[in-house]
Amino acid sequence: MDPQLCVTPRRKRTWAPGSITNAYSSKRRRISMASVDWGRELAPEAEPTTVSDHTTADRFISARQEFALPLNTTPRTNRIARVFGLADERVLKYGESSGTSDSSDLHLHRLNFSQLLAAAPKVSPTSAAAHVGTRKQFILALDGPGIPADPFAYPLSWSSLNAIAVACGREVYYQNLDTRIISHLCSLPRNYGRLSSIEWARDKPQILAAGTTSGLVQLWDAETATATREWRDEVDSIGGMNWNGGVLAVGSSGGDVALYDTREPEAVSRLTLHKVMVHGVRWSHDGNYLATGDQRGVVHFWDARAGKELTNERKKGSKMKHTAPVKALGWCPWKPDLLASGSTYPDGKIRIWSINSTSSTSAPLHTISLNTSVTSLIWSPHCKELLSTHGTSWVPRAASTSALSSSSSANQARPQPVKSPLTNSLVVHAYPSLRRLVTVQAHSGAVGHSCLGPDGTLVFTICPAEEAMKMWKVWGLPRTVERRESVFDKCGIR
Repeated sequence: MDPQLCVTPRRKRTWAPGSITNAYSSKRRRISMASVDWGRELAPEAEPTTVSDHTTADRFISARQEFALPLNTTPRTNRIARVFGLADERVLKYGESSGTSDSSDLHLHRLNFSQLLAAAPKVSPTSAAAHVGTRKQFILALDGPGIPADPFAYPLSWSSLNAIAVACGREVYYQNLDTRIISHLCSLPRNYGRLSSIEWARDKPQILAAGTTSGLVQLWDAETATATREWRDEVDSIGGMNWNGGVLAVGSSGGDVALYDTREPEAVSRLTLHKVMVHGVRWSHDGNYLATGDQRGVVHFWDARAGKELTNERKKGSKMKHTAPVKALGWCPWKPDLLASGSTYPDGKIRIWSINSTSSTSAPLHTISLNTSVTSLIWSPHCKELLSTHGTSWVPRAASTSALSSSSSANQARPQPVKSPLTNSLVVHAYPSLRRLVTVQAHSGAVGHSCLGPDGTLVFTICPAEEAMKMWKVWGLPRTVERRESVFDKCGIR
């Protein structure tokens, strides 16, 4: 039998539009009527809560909500938010309501909160803010019985060999801070008077100059403990002294500034522009200029490079004026034309001058009003900062009740001492902003004098009332950056 005759003929199925199920199956699906809840199925759908179905979100950035949902906060977070002003309805507004004290309080809270979150400014490792500003304590204290009580005396000096010398009455002692050995240098006879000023030499740090209240100047060798030179002047007392190589400038009560050479038995020159006692004498670091200050607040400086014309009376030096005695003088080491001068009562100001712009009627570049006596000034050799030491503070004349009353002139000239943060303090100012960086209560009495250590970071202060000296870590040394070796260092030019 032929196999093709036994094949069942295939009938092509066509789609019947009467029923949709005919397109897929020849059987109809059974549906259970009892399993369907027509009330729920036929209920109208709830409208979406959003205003628009359009969204701006993508796969990485979520869309911002059109309406802020209430936060799931606790009572504790609500209290904290109210303290910092974050739970107020005005937070979402662009302006504050005027005339209410609550708005100012909230503004202060928000400002304090923002300051807490703000990053602390970086402090330079050489700045005083990183050292005495954080420690605010001295690192060494030494006794000094018999320190001169005169506020214009210079009873302290620090040599480049790290030896600190102090004048105690008629005796001079010094201590080597490396070995901590205390030595007695000299003792003056009674007819020589009391010591008023001492100063170590720069070039020969074993030589100490000592000036007395009788007008005597002596040079002492610390290695041999003997006097190597003696000068006597016809004056009542010796004021400030300062070295420039082998030349010693000495101020006197008569108003003269004598220049002594260690090789000569007499003064080699005299400067005679001052009329009253010269308290401050300071050479610039390069030795080109000499600044002097007297009892009337007059500050002179001379150009040492002028040679013989240095003492020519017809060529007057530039005059700068305070309204009170000037003892504190300081030349800037990194800007040689800057000179800082400080005065006592009733002026109590620090003035910074530039010798390149001075004339007979010149004004200072900067003025810092403190209403406190300034006893010494030291510029930092490592950063742009100025240190000042202080004594008594007083009420300014404009605010003084005695100046407004009809009291006697003697009572008006007498200062009204007040207790202020600057009283008997050590203060560091930034330059040129003059911002006060550090204020430390140095002593219980007036700071008589201060001197800088050989490394430029340590400062010694002295107080006659306490008969004590204190050493402070004020500044830091700059970081040394090692130079990278270059390939050109190994090559030479033929």
